[in-house]
Amino acid sequence: MTILRLLSSLIRQFRVWDRPSQAALILALLLLVAVVLVAVFGPADVRQPAMIGGAGLLLATQLIILWGNRGLVTPFTQAQRHFINGDFGAASDLLETLRAEGKADARSLTLLGNTYRQLGRLDESETVLYEALNIRREHFPLYGFGRTLLAQGRYAEAAQAMEQALALGAPPVAAYDIGEAYFRQHNDDAAREWLTRAKPLAQEGYRVLMIDYILNQLDGGPLPPRELLQSGLPYWRASAERFGHTRYGQALVEDIQHLETLIEELD
Repeated sequence: MTILRLLSSLIRQFRVWDRPSQAALILALLLLVAVVLVAVFGPADVRQPAMIGGAGLLLATQLIILWGNRGLVTPFTQAQRHFINGDFGAASDLLETLRAEGKADARSLTLLGNTYRQLGRLDESETVLYEALNIRREHFPLYGFGRTLLAQGRYAEAAQAMEQALALGAPPVAAYDIGEAYFRQHNDDAAREWLTRAKPLAQEGYRVLMIDYILNQLDGGPLPPRELLQSGLPYWRASAERFGHTRYGQALVEDIQHLETLIEELD
């Protein structure tokens, strides 16, 4: 049973390693299997060198495992890796344990609140992010709080929270989220101002797509190119599904239908 637990633990850890470490371990294990086969079934004159090589590969495998686990020192770091990899269930499990044990700081609570939002659990996201803000009022939890309010369809509150976050040092691309919040509450002048400010800062295709689309809706600006329409839509489809129970999610559904019509017209 101990060996099975160790193997299970290694598999869980392996899933959140960086890709070079994953590739190195797979290669080392394949080579180790090959060397063992040579040592067992190969000619007598190569068995001893194969055993020596196998010992070296065992040491290399241990070093790779240590290196792969270098970032898995704390539950927060593990949860952060899970979040980046899109495994939000695993991230929430780790962070909920920290919170239940009274060990969650503002940073852990912020990540948990953001994780809940990715899972569509918006009421819990709001509660946890508010808890983080009560510990430390800084731009990370405030920006996350604003994005949760946006997903809930509470647009005025969302814009206010994210403007405060930007003033406290949130990434400048937060201007996009502020602009979208104003667009959703039909404040066209503010939406235009913030989205124009965000346009040169946006790097993700899905953000660029929505900026171009909203500016087109406001002013008849140029439509997003077909390639951007196709590459950016999956993100918004997933968001519409995740937040389908809110008026924000319903607004996204209408936007997606319009964008899909635009793709058909370009064909």
